[in-house]
Amino acid sequence: MSPAKSVVPIPSTKARSTYVELLRKEWHGQSGGSSETIRRGARDLDLDEGTLGELVAMGMVSQDAAVPEQLSVVDPGVVEARLGALLRSTALTMLDEARNLTDLLQPLIAESRKGPRPQDGEPIVRIEGKAAISAIVNESVQQATKELFTAQPGGGRPKDTLEKVKMQTAELLGRGVEVRTLYQHTAWHDGPTRGYVSEMTSLGAQVRTMDELFDRLIVIDRSLAFIPADNERDQAVIIREPAVVRFLVGVFERNWLRAKPFEGSRTPNESSHISGVLRETIIRCLINGDSDTAIAKRIGLSTRAYATHLAKLKSELKAETRFQLGYELGMLAARTAAEPGDMADL
Repeated sequence: MSPAKSVVPIPSTKARSTYVELLRKEWHGQSGGSSETIRRGARDLDLDEGTLGELVAMGMVSQDAAVPEQLSVVDPGVVEARLGALLRSTALTMLDEARNLTDLLQPLIAESRKGPRPQDGEPIVRIEGKAAISAIVNESVQQATKELFTAQPGGGRPKDTLEKVKMQTAELLGRGVEVRTLYQHTAWHDGPTRGYVSEMTSLGAQVRTMDELFDRLIVIDRSLAFIPADNERDQAVIIREPAVVRFLVGVFERNWLRAKPFEGSRTPNESSHISGVLRETIIRCLINGDSDTAIAKRIGLSTRAYATHLAKLKSELKAETRFQLGYELGMLAARTAAEPGDMADL
């Protein structure tokens, strides 16, 4: 595997300002592109040979191969095109080498996991800081060899987050890793999440949704798990204890069996069904006296989106306050118990 190429350096402040001044002189016909005038302009700008050498190395000032003393200022458009192409080529090379590194080390990773690994440290470890958590989780996920189970509450996921995990998920699926993900039902109504799910399920991933609240969970190869350690998710716990990981896998599997398959697309009937389920959940929580914040979190909606649902319910039941709405829903529930019906028909 060849060593990675160095990234194109950025010209120094002095080199950039000098380049601009030389361009101005040439544009105003003061140099005519002659080598002597460029060198004279460089002397006028108090330009040292080191800065001039930097301009030549960056291709901002060209040097005739046959006559090194002959110099000319290079058009900035040409400079941008050349350096841009070099940067893109470097980026593609680094991506290829990253994939090669994964292929090279994967057999060694798999072999190392066959026996006990005392170097893994404590069976339960707490980590702090979102950046540290993200780095450790990403590194661990990249080493998955068989299975990756994730439970992602909160409805649709941010578009930039989906873009970050898309390549990683596709790479896992390409290596034959089974990828299963649980979302909440509200993910059906989020465009970026639907697009991501559609693309990943076409590659072999499995996704399902639930109307129930669950906490975030990541399980890798049924041997390593991550769970949040606080409500703000600034802390997480790494779990390697087999009994605890086995318990968490069982929780995931039970939820998976009760969840609804989700492939990104949705029919009118599916949208109606999901909306009806969410509506029933909101009504049930309101009757139980749950706070608006708790209900929004429970169903994976933002407080603004939840407020829209609440306003619609108030309008339909002609309730002006939340207290009146709770009373009307309680009376409706009592009538429904006496005469079975579907509260989602509201």
